Amino acid sequence: MDHAFELAFDLLAEAADRIQHQQYGITRNLHHNHGPIQLTTVHEYSPEQGHHLVLLANDDYGLLAAIEATAPDLDTTPDTRIQKVRAGDLTFHAVPGTWSYRATGAHTYTLTAGIGDEPMWTLTIDHAPLALAYDDLHQAIDDVLTTEPVAA
Repeated sequence: MDHAFELAFDLLAEAADRIQHQQYGITRNLHHNHGPIQLTTVHEYSPEQGHHLVLLANDDYGLLAAIEATAPDLDTTPDTRIQKVRAGDLTFHAVPGTWSYRATGAHTYTLTAGIGDEPMWTLTIDHAPLALAYDDLHQAIDDVLTTEPVAA
């Protein structure tokens, strides 16, 4: 399974914690429990917008995941979101206002998290009228990576 979705889900809690404690500006985080990756935070604050933190996870091949945390102040539980996550040679980007992630390669792939009685995940390829349903994110990603040609 060549994807960073599990790492991205783990980093949501890391970003929420770091927005409370991380200094402002750009910081390389050398001490973490996420294996041989580089973590970098960009933490900003303005009275109008509050706190905004982006947590970037990189390996030797580039960006694995980008996580965003926002909070009006340090006493408020931050909102966290996965903004970008790598799967194979593709980068999935969050679709604003939805629980969906979209990547474009030889095809356009849209992964959508289910709510309530819906399937756990659905995958749409090239805006097809019928989405494929999955109870396992790994299987959905495997199908994407099987469909997508490997970059040379």
